[in-house]
Amino acid sequence: MRLLLSRKSIVCLLLGVFLVGCDHRFAPEALFESYISDLNRSDFIQIEMNKDVSMRPLPALRTRQLELSQFDVGLLEFLSLQRCDVGAVAGRRNSILGRVMATSQRFIYELEIIRAIRSCEIKDHELRTKLLNIAQVKEEELSLAFSNVLWAGEETQTFFSLANGFLPISPQSSQYQDLIIALQHLDRIQQHLKELPKVRSAEIEADMKSIYESEYLGKLLFSITHLNQYLNNVTQALETLQNNPAVCGPPMAFLTQQFEAHYIKVLQPYMARINKVAYQVLPLVHSLGVKSTIVSPEWREFIQQFDYKSEKSAWQSYLQASRAHGRAWSQLFSMCGQAVS
Repeated sequence: MRLLLSRKSIVCLLLGVFLVGCDHRFAPEALFESYISDLNRSDFIQIEMNKDVSMRPLPALRTRQLELSQFDVGLLEFLSLQRCDVGAVAGRRNSILGRVMATSQRFIYELEIIRAIRSCEIKDHELRTKLLNIAQVKEEELSLAFSNVLWAGEETQTFFSLANGFLPISPQSSQYQDLIIALQHLDRIQQHLKELPKVRSAEIEADMKSIYESEYLGKLLFSITHLNQYLNNVTQALETLQNNPAVCGPPMAFLTQQFEAHYIKVLQPYMARINKVAYQVLPLVHSLGVKSTIVSPEWREFIQQFDYKSEKSAWQSYLQASRAHGRAWSQLFSMCGQAVS
């Protein structure tokens, strides 16, 4: 059994680097396949990959967009309110552009109209009662308006897209600090909805821009689902060796070399970067999405994939696969009385 990387292995690694340059979205796949390819060079291992993976895509907009009550000010009422902000705010909503507001701007409008009604001195008792009732309804609907910002806007489709491949390998490209800051800000807004938080349009637009540009949750789901499969396939192959002492000695030395060259030096650092960001993002997604007011079964089944607390989630399945993979190697080393440097 050869203990050094063969020319064929070097060619495979170079091919992997070439593939990285061609399409960085699938670079981790090339690295995992190189890991498996070199393990398969052992006479004791044969890993056959089943590439069928199951991921729930983002449900249709109709299942995650929540209806809000409409506030139409009649002409006479509109004229009577010109001395305070209600008329101006309502007028913007009833304009041509106002009728096609983005979800983020609709949320800002809801906050503004509630504040305007609360602060406006209206002598007409009937009109004041009517407007205060409207303000009360809109306060109760703020969680719906905010849910639409997060999960029914243009940004949502890209945030959850499964077409963008794996999370990047590059440490510089896998920090996602802007996304984390944006989600933290949005979570603070959600926690204080009952206090009518003062949210500037520019701030929430910046948050949604960070979400849009990250493409993060789709990449995370794509990555951990595929890594889960790769890890499980390697684990199953290693487990078949645990009662086979013939693998100890030179065969085990070769396997150890592949473990260290591929997993310890390349794949484990990549997975550690995935975990570091996910442990910051997923609790925020749990607060914003898993606990959202959307009740459609399609949405609940979809968002549960990101529930970091649930044993049935894609995240927990990936963590279990990672632990099982490490445990299988450890047991093999133990059987052969071998330590890993």
